[in-house]
Amino acid sequence: MTTIKIMVAGLFAAFLSGPARAADISADAFDVLSSVMAPHHKEINAKQVLEGGKDQAIRYREQVIAGWWEFMQVNSAAAPGDFCAASFLRAHRLVEPGKHDKMKDGAIVTLFGPGGNYRGALLGFSPLGEDSAAAFPKVASGKPVLVTLKQGNIKPVTLNAIYLELKTSGLPLLVFPVPSIEALMKGMQDNWSFEVVHDGKSIVNVAWHDGLMARNELRKCLNGQPFDTARHRKD
Repeated sequence: MTTIKIMVAGLFAAFLSGPARAADISADAFDVLSSVMAPHHKEINAKQVLEGGKDQAIRYREQVIAGWWEFMQVNSAAAPGDFCAASFLRAHRLVEPGKHDKMKDGAIVTLFGPGGNYRGALLGFSPLGEDSAAAFPKVASGKPVLVTLKQGNIKPVTLNAIYLELKTSGLPLLVFPVPSIEALMKGMQDNWSFEVVHDGKSIVNVAWHDGLMARNELRKCLNGQPFDTARHRKD
């Protein structure tokens, strides 16, 4: 139980010094993540393809519903070991009688290592699909947003996240500063869930699997070693 609580403890500690940490976190640092998010966002909104029942679209739908990890350095100018990230992508199934199943409430949860002027870590949440993006708050990029974060079976906490709008994709990203990437990774479990609530509405609800594998790949990147850059989608 102690290790499970580290994520929450780290988030509390990060905000004891107030929202001034946002000054070191810029949307410009996430250029690769932005370019990764954009095609997924477009693909998940291809409703006419899913309704047509094309095999490729159905296969993609099932892969998104199953969820998968992606690993990258989110800044294209990153030095080895800098701006490392592990992202888990997943959506929920939408069943409509008489039609092919679709997707809803798609989300990406990302663990970011240190980069640039910011030497802490970040826990981030971003949307997949138009419905998910519409649920996110709209404020100026870099501003704090008060949300409630629920993790697994841990008591929910209400705290500020930093709202960023990624310039390449225009999609929103909510990030929680964490004191260190080691503290964030120590709290990782193989199976874990997150929910983010804003103004009484759930804007993110996502559960990952294979968290320990993801931690190992993220650590390789942080150590400047070769890491897995393939998308291992489930069949």
